[in-house]
Amino acid sequence: MAIKLLWSKKWLDYTSVEWSGSHNQSSRQITFSLPANRYDKGFKNVNIKLGDIVSLYDGKTRLFLGVITAREKSAEIGTESYTARDFLHYLLRSMGMYKFKNKTPEQIAKQICGSVGIKIDKVATTGVVIPKMICEDMSLYDIIAKAYRKAFLKTGKRYLLSMNADKLVVSEKGLKSGITLNQSQDITGATYSDTTDNMVNLVKIYNDSMKQIGEVRHKDNIDKFGIYQSTYQKEDGVSANTEAGKMLVGVTREASVSAIGYIEAVAGKSIVIKDGATGLKGRFYITNDTHRFENDTHMMDLDLAWKLTDEDEDSDDTESKKGKKGKKKKKGSRRAVKQNVTPESTVFYLKTGNVYHSNTSCHVLKGNTPKKIVLSELLKETLKRGKNKGKSKYRACKICCKTD
Repeated sequence: MAIKLLWSKKWLDYTSVEWSGSHNQSSRQITFSLPANRYDKGFKNVNIKLGDIVSLYDGKTRLFLGVITAREKSAEIGTESYTARDFLHYLLRSMGMYKFKNKTPEQIAKQICGSVGIKIDKVATTGVVIPKMICEDMSLYDIIAKAYRKAFLKTGKRYLLSMNADKLVVSEKGLKSGITLNQSQDITGATYSDTTDNMVNLVKIYNDSMKQIGEVRHKDNIDKFGIYQSTYQKEDGVSANTEAGKMLVGVTREASVSAIGYIEAVAGKSIVIKDGATGLKGRFYITNDTHRFENDTHMMDLDLAWKLTDEDEDSDDTESKKGKKGKKKKKGSRRAVKQNVTPESTVFYLKTGNVYHSNTSCHVLKGNTPKKIVLSELLKETLKRGKNKGKSKYRACKICCKTD
């Protein structure tokens, strides 16, 4: 292993480095610690500033190029810590309002990146023309992601935004990493859990007069586990059975592994697991990854999923839901209400995502059964894994949350 950290044309003598990413918010980051002694004039302290550029290398291969966005210094003799994020965070942090007509996702990506000076490396070609897409007060990242989610409805392929140095890449999710982890050789720890706590196996459909007009059910789950019921109010321009069907939730499964590190095992790719102790066998998709480099060792923690998803599924496709031109949704249709959120507020979240919501009417939650929790407690829960040490991976939903 030859992991090196470069700053200002100098190789840094680090004590530890973590390199991490998530498939839902694809900006990768590194956190690293450097020796420090501000009391010894003979000690060569490194004076890294906010906005400085750092690179992470595996031999001659650059794994990461990013900008210092946070630093932490202590009065005690020891180490100083820094966080750097790749250039995708500029798209995540920048907001915009756009109206697109007859554009492909690749054209939209190039237009958005051009507006903020982000270079394009390679973006997936879909050939899907989007007749109309209106984006109000959305992050530039979410705008591009929304366009590619619309393409998914035609191509059946899901897409991942990432950076190659300072250039945007849009690629297919789920590409094979080429890595197989074995219990006897690579895996140092693994967990698997399943639960019916989120199950919905019967959805009753109602009209505006609160009269039941239909239902969808999962017979096998009802026979096995009993009835877990939800409701859906019919909307104009969409199939009630289809929308109610999206609300059915089966057994929720979660898995994670800790193992000897492989550079190729990153969020958005797939990996083969063979672990007899937990029964994890087969191909899984990496949803979150944290790689740790310390004392000439490379270890990694991976969160796994059985199938590909996008957290912000494009269920608010306004153009497809209106039906006839100019026809508005009836009163009572499910829509987001933007509400103030404080640490004492009750919020809703999906364990497979990294966003919390102020209310269950947010379209992002449609078709899912979220967990409910006080926000301050949710933020505590997220301080467990490597990349979230001291921080929360959860962020407020821009659609339904107001934060001071």
